[in-house]
Parts: sequence; structure tokens; C-alpha cells
Amino acid sequence: MGTSYLFHGGRVLDPRRDALIDGIEVLVEGDRIKEVADRPISAELASRVDLRGRTLMPGLIDAHVHLLLAEVNLHLLEGVPLTLLAAKGAASAKAMLMRGFTTVRDTGGADFGMKQAFDMGLFEGPRLFISGMPISQTGGHGDFR
Repeated sequence: MGTSYLFHGGRVLDPRRDALIDGIEVLVEGDRIKEVADRPISAELASRVDLRGRTLMPGLIDAHVHLLLAEVNLHLLEGVPLTLLAAKGAASAKAMLMRGFTTVRDTGGADFGMKQAFDMGLFEGPRLFISGMPISQTGGHGDFR
């Protein structure tokens, strides 16, 4: 089961109802939301987190990121070791998680090995979906001729 947390006392953003709701409790066990209720939740072993004055919200999703492409001018990345790009990408992913992004889709740059590293817990970051190699039109930003 892992660690359990019971969030209480604050407001919860419900995007389905487009509303901030008071009096909601949320029980998280491990990496899963176990229960959401408008009444007290019984969870004696859970660590209680008081949210008074705060708002709890669902994780954000960014559907267009390039974890390994830290430069707008891609020519500046020529000759940069792949291991350095991966390390910078891992740091960027952790920063995204700390800003509330729990899922990201890398639309070109990160490969399956990067996804495996996140899935294995080698790097801390959001859930990562990859599309593989980027595509570009002739003369576009990905055309290095």
C-alpha cells in the first residue's frame, strides 16, 4: 500500500463542476487517490495534512514538451553529449512535477529509455508519454540541411 495521506480542511477544485468545494476530504494511498468524500474519512494510519487556507487540485497535463531540447535554436545542441541532455531533461521534468504537472507528453526528443528511467524511479518527475523522434517539414525547425 505504501504511505497514506488524508487531506482535509481546505478547498478542492472540481473541474467537472467548475467549482471550488469546501468540506471535502481526500485519501491518497501510495500513488493513487483512494477516496474523495464530503464527510469525514476513516483512515487511522494515514498522515493527516491540514489544507486550511489552501486549495487541492488535480494534477496538470502538458501535452507538448521537449524535455531534451532545452534550446529554441536546435543548432546550439549540436555536439552536446546525450548524457548531459538527459540530465538536464531529468531536472526539467522534476521542476515540472514541482509546478503541479503530473503527466507530460514529449513530442520529440525523449526516447523510450528516458521513459523507462522515469518508470523505474531513477528520476523523479511526471508520468511521461513519448512520441519518439520529432518530425518537421522541409525547411522547418527540424531540418538541418
